[in-house]
Amino acid sequence: MYKPPIKTKKSMNKLYLSLGSNIENRLYFIKQATKLINNKVGFVFEKSNIYETPAWGFESTKFLNTCICVHTKFTTKESLIEFQKIEKELGRKAKTSTGYQARPIDIDIIYASEGIFNTPSLVVPHPLMQDRKFVLVPLLDILPKYIHPLLHKNTKELLTECNDGSQIINYN
Repeated sequence: MYKPPIKTKKSMNKLYLSLGSNIENRLYFIKQATKLINNKVGFVFEKSNIYETPAWGFESTKFLNTCICVHTKFTTKESLIEFQKIEKELGRKAKTSTGYQARPIDIDIIYASEGIFNTPSLVVPHPLMQDRKFVLVPLLDILPKYIHPLLHKNTKELLTECNDGSQIINYN
């Protein structure tokens, strides 16, 4: 006799994100992205302080950066698609060159409770996070003791070993 499969409740995915903006009004874009993520992707559970940071990897105006934690029913890959829609909604343009460029909002997935991803469209943990104080300083506010699954160091250790000499200023 046929028995239908038992439906299990889909578990929530926890995502740690880095948000950055260096096109005015930077604070508006950070707050609006957080609001849209909360409304369209999942509950924004934690927020770091907001920090002013220099552009990294290119010459441009200063950024505002923050990290947030989102609980979502979406998979990490589904969430990425939603984040890209939010970036576009807030005015982010498609890249026209290979380097970095100014942007109203940038949303990067740093960690995902689903684990490690290494595909052409998605790499998690973020492959350069350990080199970027603009990610590590805000991340330290909300996730100081989490052990990076590939580097086997917590956020505080990664920040201590980071060679990025950028000056990070608390914007709050």
